[in-house]
Amino acid sequence: MEKYNFKVDPTNKSVEITVSTAVFPSQIVLHAAYHFIEDGKVIVEGEDKAITVILIPEKDNSETELEELAYEFNIQLIASSIENTEGEKYANIREGLMKAAISQPRPFSRPPENGEKQ
Repeated sequence: MEKYNFKVDPTNKSVEITVSTAVFPSQIVLHAAYHFIEDGKVIVEGEDKAITVILIPEKDNSETELEELAYEFNIQLIASSIENTEGEKYANIREGLMKAAISQPRPFSRPPENGEKQ
């Protein structure tokens, strides 16, 4: 049964999700798929315009549970996209803080002992 961007295959106990690369780049799709590795098999197949992700849970699931899995994947896809956007947004601030932290002298370092160099 095909719904929205996914098809449930009750015979193989899997769900196939198709994601447009115009909306979500492959990096985001892979990040979202990574979250489902522990729950079963994840197969990712790519084309220029779309990426197909097939989720095959370890345990047998009903058709409704497979649909829920597809919805969970779509939610994770959005979350991964937001994480990526936020990461890019604050990358300059994070980089500046790291540079400032590295360039500062260490206030809690112990003084050299017996001729050691700092």
